[in-house]
Amino acid sequence: MCKSIKYILLIICLTAHCLPAHSQAVLALLFGNKVSNPNLSLGIHVGLEMSNLTNTPGANVLPGLALGAYTNIKFSSKWSLSNYFIFKSPRGAASVPLAYQIQPNVPDAEAANLRRKLTYLEISPLPRYNFTPELSLAAGPQFAIKVVSKDIYKSTLTDGGQETLVYNLKDNYNWLDVDAAADLQYAFYKGNGVRLNLRFSQGLTNIYNDKVPFNAKNQYFQIGVGIPISTGASK
Repeated sequence: MCKSIKYILLIICLTAHCLPAHSQAVLALLFGNKVSNPNLSLGIHVGLEMSNLTNTPGANVLPGLALGAYTNIKFSSKWSLSNYFIFKSPRGAASVPLAYQIQPNVPDAEAANLRRKLTYLEISPLPRYNFTPELSLAAGPQFAIKVVSKDIYKSTLTDGGQETLVYNLKDNYNWLDVDAAADLQYAFYKGNGVRLNLRFSQGLTNIYNDKVPFNAKNQYFQIGVGIPISTGASK
């Protein structure tokens, strides 16, 4: 499974980025201890994501855990390019009102809490400006491919037990989501250590397809941690 993820990541990244520097960044991500470049850094990215949907009044924020990796290519003392490859980007909303229900004829829907769970594979090439070696700001596009789209109805039974109904609604969503993101980062040890990120992402496209009579866009706040992986010539 681990090897499969590496090959999938390699194909996606080489397809999305054609510059030689990007190819080297991908190779470093997969084989970090065998690639040496003083202008390249990479690591694991983990984030706590608080997502919601626009045009869905009454819905609540849905928390989730984002998992992925990053590479950072330094062009000068002030400018770099941060590439984020998030294998699991959780989105959606909690307590969605039944006025925005997609699945018809759900048993006892009126007594249930509706959670709209969306998961994407996310790629973010973000130009980054460094105010200091530690503090920087990045902004740019995000491209996300939908991998999970479920409506989860959870209700309490008369005997106190819990009932959960899950509906897979992949045919009701667009497969591609385009966003704009801004990312504020503080990196310890003069920019070479652990990175703390605060990101806001605003969707630009409707998550639903023509089968659904609603229009909504993804948005989320994320508090992230980047854990660097050392690179260097192999012994």
